[in-house]
Amino acid sequence: MTIDATWSADQGSTVCQLSNGTATWRADLDAEFGGDTAIPNPHELLDSALAACTTLTLQIYAKRKAYDLKSVHVTVRHEESAGVYKMLRTVHVEGELAPAAREDLLRVANKCPVHKSLSAQISIETTLA
Repeated sequence: MTIDATWSADQGSTVCQLSNGTATWRADLDAEFGGDTAIPNPHELLDSALAACTTLTLQIYAKRKAYDLKSVHVTVRHEESAGVYKMLRTVHVEGELAPAAREDLLRVANKCPVHKSLSAQISIETTLA
């Protein structure tokens, strides 16, 4: 999958448009740099990818295992220091879940695809066209 991001000076804002070819969304600068706080900044998009993937993964897994999962709420925040981007994730689950099922859901949360990607060595190659 390819993600395209575009911006043009004549649009009158700092907002960039994002697309994967079928869906579209937007991102903007942090408010301290003049961005619109109603539009997520790139770090919020990164953190939201982990939160969304965790929520969706638990939903699918609980259904497959027939767990009585009523709701999932995932909170992700981050801390940055000296070249380290630390993501702090809290997972809240509701339902009639035995302790073993809760432990299983935690194990699965740590195996969601975005968690795996972010925990792996990431390499970025950039070309200027």
